[in-house]
Amino acid sequence: MPDSLKDRVKAAAESDQPTGQPPVADIALRDDHLKWLQSHGTYFTDALPRHVDKAHFTAVALSVLPNLKNCTNHSIMTSLLACARFGLEPDGRQAAIIPYGSTATFQPMYQGYIELMYRHPAVDTVHFGWIREKDEWDFEPTAPSPRDFRHRPRVDLTDDERGPVILAYAFAWIGGHRSQVIMLNRPQATEIRDKYSKGYAKAVREGKNDSPWQTSFDAMWAKSCVRRLVKVVPTSTELTELINADDDADNTSAAPAVIRGTVISRDDQDDEPIPSGSWPETAQPGSAPTDEAGEQR
Repeated sequence: MPDSLKDRVKAAAESDQPTGQPPVADIALRDDHLKWLQSHGTYFTDALPRHVDKAHFTAVALSVLPNLKNCTNHSIMTSLLACARFGLEPDGRQAAIIPYGSTATFQPMYQGYIELMYRHPAVDTVHFGWIREKDEWDFEPTAPSPRDFRHRPRVDLTDDERGPVILAYAFAWIGGHRSQVIMLNRPQATEIRDKYSKGYAKAVREGKNDSPWQTSFDAMWAKSCVRRLVKVVPTSTELTELINADDDADNTSAAPAVIRGTVISRDDQDDEPIPSGSWPETAQPGSAPTDEAGEQR
């Protein structure tokens, strides 16, 4: 039996819809998230460094909110303010906001540390790299810098063909001179995790697998290496505070509420949660391979 007029009109209307257009419900939800961010905008705009574009930071923060649907309003605000305070985007590269149950937690990554190192006027460049099993490399501590260290990646091979990563390294050029080369192998990174990470120890005790050392070992390995570089480059108050915030974040039982004297109290914000609606599926920040001293906790 031929289709009814109603069916034909419906089919024609559906065929006129542009392909790849997000569902209307998702657009509305995104607008709700944007309104929520804008309503709390003074926290971020007051904290962001001048060189950070406010609109871009808001767009990145907006993309993170779907991953934090079960987190408290207070912990989300605290984590976003921490990102803004240090001028780091919560994009999974400079920093990430990781949900631990109902607590959103600020987690700086190794690129975030490098970003803050570059802000010191004496630092020319900062380099981080991975050495793979089949790469050509040599380290001779007694040789004069920069001839003491050499790394030649096998550019004729894929990463898989170059073999597994065996070493992370980092160094900086400061006033035309190269710093000490910081090197960290996998057993050393594992030792840092086992000895210093309260978050990892807590996850093991509770039989969970949600600490960054468990979900993103290489990212934490890289961050531990770069954090050690902090000891041999010119430091700033901002860089020292980032290390302290990073250490506080490892205690996943609570998110730190003070960032450089800025306090977000329960009285400073409304109790209205982020609109939940039908949450769209969104990849966890930092879930893709990234490519976060004191030691990394």
